[in-house]
Amino acid sequence: MMLVPVMNVGLYELTNNHIWRTQFQFKTWYSEYAGEYMEVEMENGEFAERGWIDFGFKNYYALLNCGFDLKPTAGTASGVHPVPLGFGRVYVKVDGDFSYEKWLEGLVAGRSFVTTGPMLQVEYKRNGDTVNISGTFDFSTDYEGLPVELIVNGKIRSFLKVRGHAMDTLRSVSFDFDFELEGTSWIAVRAIDNTDEGRPRFAHTAPVFFDVPGTPLKPRQEEVAYLIKRVEDEILRHQGVLEESAISEYHQALNFYRGFLD
Repeated sequence: MMLVPVMNVGLYELTNNHIWRTQFQFKTWYSEYAGEYMEVEMENGEFAERGWIDFGFKNYYALLNCGFDLKPTAGTASGVHPVPLGFGRVYVKVDGDFSYEKWLEGLVAGRSFVTTGPMLQVEYKRNGDTVNISGTFDFSTDYEGLPVELIVNGKIRSFLKVRGHAMDTLRSVSFDFDFELEGTSWIAVRAIDNTDEGRPRFAHTAPVFFDVPGTPLKPRQEEVAYLIKRVEDEILRHQGVLEESAISEYHQALNFYRGFLD
């Protein structure tokens, strides 16, 4: 949490390398850092697999609400962790012929989604204070319920209305939804699939920011308190270990987050 305001970070590894295809292993990985407000799923004080995924989401959302335009990306640490290449990945929409430069341009522009399995393609069209969200969600298990969620400023605002059809090995739903902006907002779509064993697999689009003059985006009070505590804990942990020049970077981040208390 120190790195983001200090180093002009542009990417956030939403499908991080602790999300494995094999058995989930990170039940105790800094589980004490899960903010109470996050309400992530725990098992005897340790992360459940879905809880770990939600923990990553909630950290990401808190930073977005602070105004950081972080693009979601993927990473597996394949070769270090027992995760196959391509398990966590990012797709970018590229117009015309493919090139690395176009791919990177699309990533920076937010025309992308990350996934550990399902495919999620979304388009946004703004008309005044109304945003139309449409797209498709493709997944491999039997379709039950409404798996497509509209996320606005870090909160689930609606389950998108879907229309589904099934093919031999792939299920697909489409959606078309209008959302009325209540102020400057970022919007994303996420969808959760489950394997036959009940393991969560998800897809999550990059956030799209919509400006409404006179209504700036602000983090919630509980998010501010959480970010401040995270940095304060790191200062305490590193005091007497890191040089003062490094500790000063933590204080720089701390002052940034404290600025939201005003």
